Amino acid sequence: MKPASFDYHRATSVEDATQLLSELEDAKILAGGQSLIPLMNFRLSTPPHLIDISNLPELSEIKVDDRSVTVGAAVTHTTLLKTQRVASELPLLVDAEKLVAHEVIRNRGTVCGSLAHADPAGEMTAVIRVLDGAVRTSSVDGERTIQAVDLFEGPLQSSLKENEVIVEAIFPKLGRNSLSSFREVARRHGDYAIAGAVSVVDYDDARSIASARTAFLSVGPVPILISFDQLLAKTKISDIGHDEIYEIVSSQLNPQADVHASADYRRHLAAELAWESLKACV
Repeated sequence: MKPASFDYHRATSVEDATQLLSELEDAKILAGGQSLIPLMNFRLSTPPHLIDISNLPELSEIKVDDRSVTVGAAVTHTTLLKTQRVASELPLLVDAEKLVAHEVIRNRGTVCGSLAHADPAGEMTAVIRVLDGAVRTSSVDGERTIQAVDLFEGPLQSSLKENEVIVEAIFPKLGRNSLSSFREVARRHGDYAIAGAVSVVDYDDARSIASARTAFLSVGPVPILISFDQLLAKTKISDIGHDEIYEIVSSQLNPQADVHASADYRRHLAAELAWESLKACV
């Protein structure tokens, strides 16, 4: 299928992109296009204007400092996946990127684009949620920072304003005594996950658990975060009980059924994946 006709605009800077976005009616930002273009091909989205930001140098950087990994809006999944410093400083990002779709999609699709798309089945939405990350946006009204907890409002719905563009995503680094693990189950490699769980466990110097949390994908309208601090605080990872974790997760999740899985199966799978991902953080 082919998209409806549209006018193409190549932005020359972030300022140019935000100006075009404010002036053109119903314009959409185009970075990698791996989420937007399929919607346009099926005419589920028919924007009359596309503003291309994919070639802006200021949006093509990955910055790593003592506190975070910051990913520009034009950075593709493949670029992030293959950046060695990211692999050494925040390996959770690489673990997640290996699960994102197929290589051909990762080559074009962007990290920030997937966050803007706000698909609750997207791996990067769960990662930025479990890390309590944020995105920085720009518009003709100025810049603002949106925390991950406030970014996602529903399936394919975010708190981005119509005249805003994400310019970078901020992923806080884990502490030296923290570990992470990502688990998901899909019908085929590269498919959207039936359910997924990404866990982070923080330890104290005695190797007891200081905090533990899991973010889930594909089990709700937004990525869902569950804290296990009250259950696990000051215990050892070897003392984690399967039944306790299973009960907490299954009681707090209310997934929807679809053609791929029933609600009960998706809830069961999420609970088991949470258990597996937490136990892997050793």
